[in-house]
Amino acid sequence: MIEVKGLYKEFDGRTVLEDINIKFKPGECSLIIGASGSGKTVMLKNLIGLYSPSKGKILYGGVNFANLALAEKKKFRKEMGVLFQGGALFDFATIEENVMFQMDFFTDWTYEEKLERVNFCLKRVNLENVNHLYPSQISGGMQKRVGIARAISMNPKYLFCDEPNSGLDPTTSIVIDRLIQEITQEYQITTVINTHDMNSVMEIGDHIGFIHKGRLEWEGSNREIMDTDCQSLNDFVFANNLARQLKKNAR
Repeated sequence: MIEVKGLYKEFDGRTVLEDINIKFKPGECSLIIGASGSGKTVMLKNLIGLYSPSKGKILYGGVNFANLALAEKKKFRKEMGVLFQGGALFDFATIEENVMFQMDFFTDWTYEEKLERVNFCLKRVNLENVNHLYPSQISGGMQKRVGIARAISMNPKYLFCDEPNSGLDPTTSIVIDRLIQEITQEYQITTVINTHDMNSVMEIGDHIGFIHKGRLEWEGSNREIMDTDCQSLNDFVFANNLARQLKKNAR
């Protein structure tokens, strides 16, 4: 479990996150939603250690990750998988080399051991016989699945996804959502997803935190989100639904 207590983050005297308190549990897809500039990406970067909190705690199994020395943080990072918004695959490397990247960095496994794990992870995301292709030779949806394969390559306890459906068509987005959900439940991973996609919220949102202007203004499940009396959340949901309807009508 990850527990965030009293998290603040400031940049040059400007408060971006203010007194965030939230828990993320194993086996659940926890979604952080909010408009652009709300602070959700800053939140994710604090969770994985790219930023350090100005104040507050980020507890992994009761251990304050934010206060750990660099060497100790590295141990925790072995247990983290990250799916970046653009996939962040290395264009110069094959699919096999991309998925193997963390293993090269964190393990002393033999090539045969690493290859076995690569093949297992690619099969788990329904990709086979793509080892020697390059990212430019596969579709955007397939690239996202390779990104997931790389994220789970070290059998992580924690999975972080930043806008996993960005740039994908609705059908492929559903495939990616369900794949993340299946992996989360199957391996009891603590999964945290940044998104503004209400389809994802309604599809896989076991636990949802809504950030507005740097503050956590609402949290609950996807079953509860449509009945909230939080005005800023209702405005956000309505705006997203309206934009989706306008796009549909324009086709």
